[in-house]
Amino acid sequence: MKLSSKQPIFVGFKLDGSLRRQLEALSGSERRYVSLDDTTFLMVCKKGNDTYVGKLVEDGLTTDRVEDVKRNVLSIVRRLCPDVRLPTVLEILPIELPSSEVDTTLEGPPLSGKSGTDGW
Repeated sequence: MKLSSKQPIFVGFKLDGSLRRQLEALSGSERRYVSLDDTTFLMVCKKGNDTYVGKLVEDGLTTDRVEDVKRNVLSIVRRLCPDVRLPTVLEILPIELPSSEVDTTLEGPPLSGKSGTDGW
């Protein structure tokens, strides 16, 4: 197994039709908070046929930051759409990168100290 230090992580939730329409209807200065390509605030991403909104974390995600990122995502959506019921659980998903951008430099010996594929 190889670890990647460059693969971004997405923390967010699947949009229902109502919230998606509300976010699409944003205009003016509120529009900057949700983007398809700007990672400053929230991003809209696709997973199959589903649309997600959330935060792209590019510099690694540690367990002590998970709750902070969750609060940030929910507070921005709450600010933009105050009457919407928000989820209590967000998903943590890897971002699919083209194979040429994946960093595979964090290789190491097997944890057991033996060569081969035992254990994992």
